[in-house]
Amino acid sequence: MTCHYFIATMRPIEEFHINGQDYPFISGEDYKKELPLSLPYVYEYGSEDSVFITFLDEFMEFGDVVEFYIYEEGKRGRPLSVNLPEEARTINLLKKTYKNENGEYRLDESNWKEELARKTIASKRSITTFVKY
Repeated sequence: MTCHYFIATMRPIEEFHINGQDYPFISGEDYKKELPLSLPYVYEYGSEDSVFITFLDEFMEFGDVVEFYIYEEGKRGRPLSVNLPEEARTINLLKKTYKNENGEYRLDESNWKEELARKTIASKRSITTFVKY
Protein backbone atom coordinates (compact mmCIF):
# COMPACT_ATOMS: atom_id res chain seq x y z
CA MET A 1 0.00 0.00 0.00
CA THR A 2 1.28 3.45 -0.94
CA CYS A 3 0.10 6.64 0.72
CA HIS A 4 0.26 10.03 -1.02
CA TYR A 5 -0.59 13.46 0.41
CA PHE A 6 -2.02 15.88 -2.15
CA ILE A 7 -2.95 19.53 -2.11
CA ALA A 8 -4.83 21.51 -4.74
CA THR A 9 -4.39 25.26 -4.98
CA MET A 10 -5.97 28.17 -6.81
CA ARG A 11 -2.58 29.40 -8.05
CA PRO A 12 0.80 27.74 -8.68
CA ILE A 13 3.34 27.24 -5.87
CA GLU A 14 6.50 27.66 -8.00
CA GLU A 15 7.13 31.18 -6.70
CA PHE A 16 8.17 29.68 -3.36
CA HIS A 17 10.87 27.58 -5.03
CA ILE A 18 12.15 30.58 -6.98
CA ASN A 19 12.42 32.78 -3.88
CA GLY A 20 14.72 30.31 -2.13
CA GLN A 21 12.04 28.60 -0.10
CA ASP A 22 12.43 24.83 0.02
CA TYR A 23 9.00 23.30 0.45
CA PRO A 24 8.72 19.61 -0.46
CA PHE A 25 6.24 19.68 -3.37
CA ILE A 26 6.17 17.72 -6.60
CA SER A 27 3.58 17.73 -9.38
CA GLY A 28 0.46 15.68 -8.74
CA GLU A 29 -0.78 15.86 -12.34
CA ASP A 30 -0.42 12.09 -12.86
CA TYR A 31 -3.00 11.47 -10.12
CA LYS A 32 -5.31 14.38 -10.91
CA LYS A 33 -8.14 12.34 -12.46
CA GLU A 34 -8.12 9.89 -9.50
CA LEU A 35 -8.52 12.63 -6.88
CA PRO A 36 -11.73 14.32 -5.71
CA LEU A 37 -9.99 17.71 -5.65
CA SER A 38 -11.61 20.64 -7.48
CA LEU A 39 -8.84 23.25 -7.72
CA PRO A 40 -6.60 23.48 -10.82
CA TYR A 41 -3.04 23.09 -9.45
CA VAL A 42 -2.34 19.72 -7.83
CA TYR A 43 0.83 18.88 -5.90
CA GLU A 44 2.02 15.90 -3.94
CA TYR A 45 3.27 16.95 -0.54
CA GLY A 46 5.52 15.25 1.98
CA SER A 47 6.47 16.77 5.31
CA GLU A 48 5.31 17.18 8.89
CA ASP A 49 2.03 18.90 9.74
CA SER A 50 3.70 21.81 11.55
CA VAL A 51 5.85 22.65 8.48
CA PHE A 52 2.79 22.34 6.23
CA ILE A 53 0.72 24.68 8.39
CA THR A 54 3.51 27.28 8.38
CA PHE A 55 3.76 26.98 4.59
CA LEU A 56 0.01 27.49 4.15
CA ASP A 57 -0.03 30.49 6.46
CA GLU A 58 2.73 32.13 4.39
CA PHE A 59 1.46 31.02 0.95
CA MET A 60 -2.23 31.77 1.28
CA GLU A 61 -3.52 35.26 0.64
CA PHE A 62 -6.86 36.70 1.67
CA GLY A 63 -9.57 34.80 -0.24
CA ASP A 64 -7.42 31.75 -1.07
CA VAL A 65 -8.61 28.16 -0.81
CA VAL A 66 -6.41 25.04 -0.60
CA GLU A 67 -7.69 21.46 -0.56
CA PHE A 68 -5.78 18.65 1.19
CA TYR A 69 -6.39 14.92 0.69
CA ILE A 70 -4.68 11.60 1.44
CA TYR A 71 -4.76 9.10 -1.41
CA GLU A 72 -3.95 5.48 -0.61
CA GLU A 73 -3.24 2.93 -3.31
CA GLY A 74 -3.73 -0.72 -2.66
CA LYS A 75 -2.65 -3.68 -4.75
CA ARG A 76 -2.41 -3.09 -8.50
CA GLY A 77 -3.00 0.65 -8.03
CA ARG A 78 -6.62 0.30 -6.88
CA PRO A 79 -7.59 3.24 -4.67
CA LEU A 80 -8.34 2.56 -1.01
CA SER A 81 -9.35 6.16 -0.32
CA VAL A 82 -12.92 7.40 -0.51
CA ASN A 83 -14.48 10.84 -0.38
CA LEU A 84 -17.17 11.20 2.28
CA PRO A 85 -18.20 14.88 2.23
CA GLU A 86 -19.97 14.55 5.59
CA GLU A 87 -16.57 13.99 7.24
CA ALA A 88 -14.90 16.98 5.58
CA ARG A 89 -12.94 19.50 7.62
CA THR A 90 -12.66 23.23 7.05
CA ILE A 91 -9.82 25.19 8.60
CA ASN A 92 -9.90 28.98 8.45
CA LEU A 93 -6.37 30.32 8.87
CA LEU A 94 -7.53 33.94 9.17
CA LYS A 95 -10.19 33.35 11.85
CA LYS A 96 -8.20 30.49 13.45
CA THR A 97 -11.09 28.00 13.41
CA TYR A 98 -11.30 24.23 12.88
CA LYS A 99 -14.60 22.75 11.72
CA ASN A 100 -15.48 19.07 11.41
CA GLU A 101 -18.68 16.99 11.47
CA ASN A 102 -18.96 17.56 15.25
CA GLY A 103 -18.86 21.36 15.16
CA GLU A 104 -16.61 24.39 14.83
CA TYR A 105 -13.80 25.12 17.28
CA ARG A 106 -11.79 28.27 17.84
CA LEU A 107 -8.02 27.77 18.02
CA ASP A 108 -5.95 29.59 20.64
CA GLU A 109 -4.49 32.78 19.10
CA SER A 110 -1.11 32.43 20.81
CA ASN A 111 -0.32 28.82 19.82
CA TRP A 112 -2.79 28.00 17.05
CA LYS A 113 -0.20 26.31 14.78
CA GLU A 114 0.82 23.83 17.48
CA GLU A 115 -2.81 23.22 18.43
CA LEU A 116 -3.78 22.64 14.79
CA ALA A 117 -0.83 20.28 14.23
CA ARG A 118 -2.20 18.05 17.02
CA LYS A 119 -5.62 17.79 15.31
CA THR A 120 -6.49 15.55 12.38
CA ILE A 121 -6.00 17.77 9.37
CA ALA A 122 -5.78 15.14 6.61
CA SER A 123 -7.85 12.08 5.89
CA LYS A 124 -8.22 9.36 3.28
CA ARG A 125 -11.98 9.64 3.85
CA SER A 126 -12.58 13.31 3.09
CA ILE A 127 -11.10 16.53 1.78
CA THR A 128 -9.78 19.12 4.21
CA THR A 129 -10.33 22.64 2.94
CA PHE A 130 -8.11 25.46 4.14
CA VAL A 131 -9.52 28.97 3.66
CA LYS A 132 -8.23 32.40 4.48
CA TYR A 133 -11.14 34.88 4.68
